[in-house]
Amino acid sequence: MKSRLLILDTETGGLDPTQHALLSLAAVDSADGEAFTALIRPSPEWICDPQALAKNGLTLDFLEKNGRPEREVLQDFALWIGERRWHIIAGCNVAFDLLFLTAAFHRQGLAWTSRKNIDLQAAAWLAHEAGDIALPIGKDDQPRLSLDHIAATLGFSRSGSTHNALEDALLTMACLHRLIAPATTPQ
Repeated sequence: MKSRLLILDTETGGLDPTQHALLSLAAVDSADGEAFTALIRPSPEWICDPQALAKNGLTLDFLEKNGRPEREVLQDFALWIGERRWHIIAGCNVAFDLLFLTAAFHRQGLAWTSRKNIDLQAAAWLAHEAGDIALPIGKDDQPRLSLDHIAATLGFSRSGSTHNALEDALLTMACLHRLIAPATTPQ
């Protein structure tokens, strides 16, 4: 992979970036493997749905003890990402992560510009449609596009049953490399 991808993942307190907390943020630089990862101490005004916490294995007590203020994490992330010139952001359902980041930067009064992005789900769907991979099919007769399904199809899996932003960013990067490698391999 020649382009510098910054593979991004977040863990959140729910699905709505205008109401739910951003709990964890991770990104991996495909060019050098350097990672950014941080836990965020949620403010009381942001909702943390118990189902979302169960999915990502985080607790409010753990985040209170180990998380940092959202503004501080976002400032550090902006510095980290700013050092990586000419990059493209990638992720699995990356639009979701970018919506949460945009909302968080906005509520903290910080500048954030969404950049070009590549989505693993779109790449996997295209590979499935081309017959290059065989994703499992859901009840709706459509390919399953979760990170778990894509990873399993490509021979990867997560280490546990809960989501972790850094592990998911690394897993997404491995999947993207596997999907893109055949297209970049000389014939």
